[in-house]
Amino acid sequence: MTSTLITLSAFPELNEFYKEYWNKKPFVVRAGVPSSILNDLITGDELAGLSLEDDIRSRIVQTAGWACEYGPFKENKFSKLGEKNWSLLVQDVEKNHPKTKKIVKFFKFSPCWLMDDVMVSYSTPGGGVGPHLDSYHVFLVQGTGKRRWKIGSQMLSNEKYINGIDLKVLAEDFSGNDIEMNFGDVLYVPPYFAHSGVTIEESLTYSIGFLGPSIAELLTDFGQFIEEKNVLNKRYDGKNLDYSSAGENMSMNEVENFRGSLKDILNDQLFELWLRNYFKNDD
Repeated sequence: MTSTLITLSAFPELNEFYKEYWNKKPFVVRAGVPSSILNDLITGDELAGLSLEDDIRSRIVQTAGWACEYGPFKENKFSKLGEKNWSLLVQDVEKNHPKTKKIVKFFKFSPCWLMDDVMVSYSTPGGGVGPHLDSYHVFLVQGTGKRRWKIGSQMLSNEKYINGIDLKVLAEDFSGNDIEMNFGDVLYVPPYFAHSGVTIEESLTYSIGFLGPSIAELLTDFGQFIEEKNVLNKRYDGKNLDYSSAGENMSMNEVENFRGSLKDILNDQLFELWLRNYFKNDD
């Protein structure tokens, strides 16, 4: 199913957002975030300063050959890059620049318990990270400058990537819609919709990402919880075994016994308690 990129003058109502857009199709809100907020967020110079720190996740992407380099960076790094065709991207900015967290309040209609971080990119003309897709939801808020985006018209599957580079850049073009983003504009991109942004004027973009955990991550954390709390962690005693599981055999009945034990744990009220705490935002 393909769709045309929809341009809105305001964020959709709550019911409309989940029924029509969330995980289904992208949209753009013109001037969705006011200048009074954007002018108070992190600047390009402050972003560069964060990228010098050891405990900050940052990278520089250059479009020539799609080169990617990870921080921390030296202070003189940026003077060597030139004035075109590169971007600086920094993760978890809201945790390290408190004023930037103000932007999150504009997305309270989204499931905030799934929010991963606010990534900020500073990009020179021609800069970008190439055509790609993500496994998470993202709202892209345009700060200073301008960027041109191409957004896929449908979810992409069986995608192919350019070999031999340290970035997942799509090897083939995709069908979609082009749009120019200006100060305060907001673009929502659902998971697995290809998108590609190219900077027209030196710009800052604020990316609010919503990322769900993998099943393996959930099981690992829940396992640690019941181990540490010493609850629901009864050792298997094989009390229901019969002759069909003798020797090297395990009967299907015993497989179901194991499955049932795990279901009992997941149905316990402590699972809900753990799950809500797992997604709790302490901020």
